[in-house]
Amino acid sequence: MDTFAAAIVALALGALVAIAELVSRYRDDPLRAVWSLPAAAYVTVNAAASAAAFALIRAFDWTFGSSGTQTLVTQVLVAGFGSAALFRSSLFNITAGDQVVGVGPSAVLNVILSAADRAVDRQRAGFRAQNTTLSMAGVSFERSADALAIFCFGAMQNASSEEVKAIDDRISILRDQKYGHLPDQVKSYVLGLALATVVGDKVLHEAATHIKAVTPEPPPADTPGSRIVEALLGGPLPTTELQVRAGVDIASFGSAMQELVGARVVTIRGSGETEQAELAAG
Repeated sequence: MDTFAAAIVALALGALVAIAELVSRYRDDPLRAVWSLPAAAYVTVNAAASAAAFALIRAFDWTFGSSGTQTLVTQVLVAGFGSAALFRSSLFNITAGDQVVGVGPSAVLNVILSAADRAVDRQRAGFRAQNTTLSMAGVSFERSADALAIFCFGAMQNASSEEVKAIDDRISILRDQKYGHLPDQVKSYVLGLALATVVGDKVLHEAATHIKAVTPEPPPADTPGSRIVEALLGGPLPTTELQVRAGVDIASFGSAMQELVGARVVTIRGSGETEQAELAAG
């Protein structure tokens, strides 16, 4: 293998490393993320860095402990896979105020790569927002979040326990009182974005379509009673939590609960701190 061919191989390896980085970052649709103009810039810069690293290695005759025919191969591998370490490192650091600024090739390369990566991210964000809002339109977070997550992960064959836990944590966070003021549909969109990152847009769309088909419609009137019934569709709840979930003030909650219990729509079990409400059977 002559020097020119070796340089081409080093350049190609640098491009592959860049593509692998993009694929690992944008897991929901890696092909679309890579097949974009900002991604092309990111890959080109990385490939050029590998080619430049190979030129420097040859110019300074760095052998990395190898000899004979192994030298050129070693130089190609180091340039292709190690250019990031070479060019993204700093020759020395200087302190400017409270910040430590690296001086060296990294100062330029990191700015270029960060800008390209951010451009890819912004482009993907537009696609993700559009696809997710279309898929999750009409999906109630309170009534369908758990079912949708279970369905999505059931459709997948290689989802890790860490990914499942991350989605469960996201659902719990969105159900926290801190986010009680957010509209149900917004919570649904946020959950959809999290699920799309793991399962992809197509799986999310199919799962959301089927979940919507089997989820009962909420009561048409937006009254304290209808909100309470909707909150209980997911199962029994402590009455204190039910009042928060339903988004009903305490006075209206008390009177609405009396009407629902009297009409045998809701059943109360326990008392005091253990008091729970649930939809009446039948």
